[in-house]
Amino acid sequence: LHAAHSRATKSSNFLLSFRYLLPDNNKSTKHKTAVVRRTVNPQWNHTFTYCGLQDGDLNNICLELTVWDKEALSSNVFLGGVRLGAGTGKSYGNEVDWMDSYGEEQQVWQRMIENPEVPQECTLMLRSSMRKRNT
Repeated sequence: LHAAHSRATKSSNFLLSFRYLLPDNNKSTKHKTAVVRRTVNPQWNHTFTYCGLQDGDLNNICLELTVWDKEALSSNVFLGGVRLGAGTGKSYGNEVDWMDSYGEEQQVWQRMIENPEVPQECTLMLRSSMRKRNT
């Protein structure tokens, strides 16, 4: 992942958080990368593995990724995020706010489902908010 054209105007310390594999928002499934220090163009090359998923789960879950400016003596600053998922608005038959992927977010998720052993490259615009997207 490369954060091109980030909102940072000075060298910053960036943290990529593979926040949750929704609907499980348990902290034990939360992943974070190491902080990329003193840059305006951070890049990450990390692999995270989520175990215990069945093929049928993949249309009911969503991977939420967020990017933060890691501040040493204050709160981290949210820079944006994406949600990779089916975008159906439903998870296991229940309506949920977070299953709101569309466009390229949906297409990347579908390519990952169809080719699970092949790394997928893409460029996605970060959302300015992780609230439910109105489509």
